[in-house]
Amino acid sequence: MKKSTTLFLFSLWVLTSCDVLEQKPESNFTPANFYKNAEDAKAAVSTVYDPLNSSDLYGQIMWIIQDQATDDAEWGGGRSTANQAKNDLDKYTFTPATTTFQSLWSAVYRGINRANTVIDRVPGILMDNDLKNRYVAEAKFMRGFYYFTLVRLFGGVPLVVKETTSLNDLAVPRASVDEVYNQIIQDFTDAEGVLPATYTGADRGRATRGAAKAFLAKVYLTRQEWTKAAAKAKEVIDSGTYDLWANYGDAFQIANKNGKEAVFEMQALGGGFGEGSWMQGYMRPNFDRVNGIAGFGDDPVTENLYKTYREDDKRRNVAIRLYSATSTPAAPASVAFPGYVYKYLDPSATANGDGSNNYPIIRYADVLLMYAEALNEISAGNPEAYTAINRIRSRAGLPELAPTLSQAEFRDSVLLERRLELAFEGHRWYDLARTKRLISAINAQNPTIKVEERHYLFPIPQTEIDVNPALTQNPNY
Repeated sequence: MKKSTTLFLFSLWVLTSCDVLEQKPESNFTPANFYKNAEDAKAAVSTVYDPLNSSDLYGQIMWIIQDQATDDAEWGGGRSTANQAKNDLDKYTFTPATTTFQSLWSAVYRGINRANTVIDRVPGILMDNDLKNRYVAEAKFMRGFYYFTLVRLFGGVPLVVKETTSLNDLAVPRASVDEVYNQIIQDFTDAEGVLPATYTGADRGRATRGAAKAFLAKVYLTRQEWTKAAAKAKEVIDSGTYDLWANYGDAFQIANKNGKEAVFEMQALGGGFGEGSWMQGYMRPNFDRVNGIAGFGDDPVTENLYKTYREDDKRRNVAIRLYSATSTPAAPASVAFPGYVYKYLDPSATANGDGSNNYPIIRYADVLLMYAEALNEISAGNPEAYTAINRIRSRAGLPELAPTLSQAEFRDSVLLERRLELAFEGHRWYDLARTKRLISAINAQNPTIKVEERHYLFPIPQTEIDVNPALTQNPNY
């Protein structure tokens, strides 16, 4: 692995603890002298979450992959040639040298190594045992989450579960897909047994027991282990911790973040703290200004998605704003289809990277739809499957599905419902990949884009291949 993915960073603590005019040797932190008390443990765990809101993950790259590499969105184009990598994702002209993959890979392994550091070192700290165990469980949850991200995008990857403390022995080969999944399941299982159901105050947004169960449901769904997927989703449902907001748009209101529908979210905080969200800046069009700030127009909605919504679907106008030549602002004639993501607007943000919108990685609606899908695969016609999906449809103002669908018809219905309910929340590419519908979906949206069987996995970054002779490339790249 590359150097940047393996060294634990202490810069946050160094910058906040050293007097630049009078530096003393004892103010320089090392692994040997840092992990001494509960505050050290808390700081270390917090860094495990940090990559989520970086531009290399949910700050930008993750939803570029998960939106633009699907039939839901396109690359906005026209900003600069420096963004060729994003256009390549949209058009499936990427290669192992496409920089997007290296950025994502490095950020994820940075998070994994930080999690490993917590798991290895925090148990040795003299502190409250319950809190200590919770911190380790949070780190295991995040390690499972990061590896789940990698295995779905790249297949088998180097499986590192101990802290990397030197630049020796870094030529780690790829583990098998099953080996990676076994570790993911173990991490989420360990976490669900320790993590609390909820948090209060500043701790809201941390990994919870329900989040671990929800991710286990998603892991089993991806693996087509339907009985296990249904059981875990049912545990989340039966917990009573989560519920749907009455109105679809309420789930994306800043006042409701980490609320009753949120299972796990990327945390964002506006106000000039350097912790804000870039979503509204990237996703709004560059002819629309909020508080005088223009968007970038990177993520325009496809006409295919917009027209898939029924006109009476209450979700459409929450998720998407359709501009026109006569609207305010007016869409320029050069825009082929003037639909843009609207569900993450922060009207109070005064800079594009300073939104307070969290990114919903798993919502309760996702859990209900996973439950419906798994039940249908176990046995067609299950009444609980209809109850789960119809809760989603009813909120959207749509008629309930009649309990007369075949197993294949219900399968199609739940995949469609996932597309409409979870648009621009990072699920579409994974759904198309795990159901083997990626090629047909992209072809229906834009037949000039040539998606092939190899594209069910992305290429291992070429820079990683170059520095790690033990790595092998995915087929046909």
